[in-house]
Amino acid sequence: MIKKYLTTLVGTAAVSLTSLTIQAEPDSSSTATPEKTASAAKDDWQPLYRGKLDDFRIYFRGQGYIDDVHSQDVFVAEPKQIHVRKGTNGLIVTKVPHSYYHVKVDYRWGAKGGSMNAGLMTHVDLDSKCVKDNRPQSIEINMKADAPGSIWLASKLGPFGSTFIEKGTKNYLPEAQGGIARDASPFRNRTILARYPDAKPNSNPHGEWNTLEAIVHGSESVEIIHNGHTVNLVTKLLAPKAGSKKPGLPLVEGGIGLQSEGQEIFYRNFVIKKLKP
Repeated sequence: MIKKYLTTLVGTAAVSLTSLTIQAEPDSSSTATPEKTASAAKDDWQPLYRGKLDDFRIYFRGQGYIDDVHSQDVFVAEPKQIHVRKGTNGLIVTKVPHSYYHVKVDYRWGAKGGSMNAGLMTHVDLDSKCVKDNRPQSIEINMKADAPGSIWLASKLGPFGSTFIEKGTKNYLPEAQGGIARDASPFRNRTILARYPDAKPNSNPHGEWNTLEAIVHGSESVEIIHNGHTVNLVTKLLAPKAGSKKPGLPLVEGGIGLQSEGQEIFYRNFVIKKLKP
């Protein structure tokens, strides 16, 4: 009788221990879940524009940069967008440099008139105190309706770069499709025109939103995507040697900016995702 009772007691204890073990597993699992979530969060898109201009500095043609972004009325902060009014040519740029990242911005033209020109800027020299051609050293990725995604290297400021083009043109053409190597320079050949999926600019009708993206890997490459299609590429970015027209050290980072070139334009969803080197 005693033996039977002990056997029953031991069996009950074993079941209880098993139950405790099973109950402990969800605790271990729930501890791992936040770690995965936190890791994934690092790869999320983050806003560059948060409804105000305090995270930026502004350059105006011939004026250098102004720290007080509230002392001008060309770049106007609105709750969900930056409204660029007609007026002075300039550039709004992040106060901190970025190196490996994917940046996106939606843009929409306002009132028609003039050249309807603006751009997304990468590798902006944040140490520059003066402006030539309304920008410091930088890469301009154009938004013109007839040339979206085309690249202009800042005149006489750089950087230098390399790409592949269709023979006899300035149009980007991947090497795999027969493109020939071409060196781009801020002193000559500073333009790399975009190539579109249907051989014509893939801009949406006036007044509708377009999306321009740049995937930047330091000095290695800048890939341009316009309305979902890769349309341009520049690689091997080098800053000019001081006082020289020759390339120098790799240009690995810079500010990210948006242009005003005298025409009304709206910017929204200005976001960034950090990439690993």
